[in-house]
Amino acid sequence: MSLQPVNGAGPAVRPRRARLSDAARRRLQGSVPDETFRAYKREVKKFEDWCAAGGEIDLPCATDTLTNWVADRADAGDSVSAIKQGISAVVFFHDQANVDEKLMPDTGDAWRIVSQYKKERADKGYRPMQAAIVNPEELRRMVATLPPGRVATLRDRAILTVGMSSFARRSNLVRFDLQDLVFLDDGDADMLKTYSKTDQEAEGHNVTLPPGSHELSDPVGALRAWVDELTAQGITDGPLFRRVSRSDNILPYGLDASWVNTLVKTTAKAAGLTPPKNTRHSAHTLRGSGASAASQAGASTSAICDQGGWSKEGTQVHIYIRPNSKDNAMRDVL
Repeated sequence: MSLQPVNGAGPAVRPRRARLSDAARRRLQGSVPDETFRAYKREVKKFEDWCAAGGEIDLPCATDTLTNWVADRADAGDSVSAIKQGISAVVFFHDQANVDEKLMPDTGDAWRIVSQYKKERADKGYRPMQAAIVNPEELRRMVATLPPGRVATLRDRAILTVGMSSFARRSNLVRFDLQDLVFLDDGDADMLKTYSKTDQEAEGHNVTLPPGSHELSDPVGALRAWVDELTAQGITDGPLFRRVSRSDNILPYGLDASWVNTLVKTTAKAAGLTPPKNTRHSAHTLRGSGASAASQAGASTSAICDQGGWSKEGTQVHIYIRPNSKDNAMRDVL
């Protein structure tokens, strides 16, 4: 299954949009976020390998081929989210290959299997894995594990504190540019221009970051220290968060989003934090922890949605706003 549009590959695949320019195809492919595109490629490789092993045609695939693949993955115990992504990936690359609409696989049965599989797992006691939540004190413990005297530590402290205080996704964090950052005249807040999945026009919005009361969890102080180091090394524009060499030189390349995930995992482990059952520390820990801490501090759900880019009409934000494990609605009632 090629990532490039397939033209003239026989009667099964034909140039449905033959007049579409290469630039238009490239931009349409680019409309899918990089992380999603990479995930789709991994899922399609699984599908190609499965088809090759069973003598099935992967492009265009028959409806029964896709349905059987989904059923086999469910029998193998794959996660529901991975199977869902697999279905979407197969459809996406069929579309990229200009498969005629009449030859596109029908996904109805595949989605029904996923729905049944999800219920089956729930009946067996399976609960989906969520990002673990940390409180401000635990965040400070994570920051404290970073080695002192290192340029990379300045960067990583800024990532951890900004990630939690801005509710930003890891893809947003690594996409920030220096020109997106403004230190306000009053010296007590920063403005970061960020984007969200609900911001389809990519207009972005400004997020005010107030300084923290503790040095280890102060996003403003951490950002100032990191920007000062960037300036000292002659860097005044481009990616805000960059790779750092072993000799402590800041490189011109921006960080990959996977680094945020690695940073959260390693610092949480070094801090001795044990995630509750069915949770794990990940990049989403920062986003969820910020929303949860804000809610516990009395912030409105509307304000949290505005800052995190969640829809006020949807329920997604409630996945992130979670009570402290010791909270209980009946505490001190009986």
